[in-house]
Amino acid sequence: MSKIYISTSWKNRELVRKTAEELRKIGHEVYDFTDPKCRATPEIPPEKFPEQFCSKLHVYSEYLNKVEWKNAVLENFRAVEQCDIILLLLPCGIDSTADWALGVGMGKKSIIIGSPKDGERSPVHLLANKMVQTTEQAIEWIRNKND
Repeated sequence: MSKIYISTSWKNRELVRKTAEELRKIGHEVYDFTDPKCRATPEIPPEKFPEQFCSKLHVYSEYLNKVEWKNAVLENFRAVEQCDIILLLLPCGIDSTADWALGVGMGKKSIIIGSPKDGERSPVHLLANKMVQTTEQAIEWIRNKND
């Protein structure tokens, strides 16, 4: 059994839940940030803080200085620290890739599922142990002991 962290955008919440359920069925422990039962802190989907950063309106450090975001970042950090494998479901934003890269930097096995949006790329994704197109392929890789 592995501890698995799923990193992606809130826009992919249905796929995160489905993937987490499938992985649990085969005996893995999964941290699903979209599932309140997995979280120690309240969830913070983007609709909770809809105002986007604008350098003409905000000072970045003040804009980020929200207790909810600090708590979520620390919780995600601890979950990444405790996982064995980190999955990155694309497309997603910079926060998800940052969590994934944190895991890679900690020496976690990693897999990337899907592709970024057209016009985007991140060569750091080459650090993944495996890249696949579907969650089914990722689950199969995990089931086969990450060959």
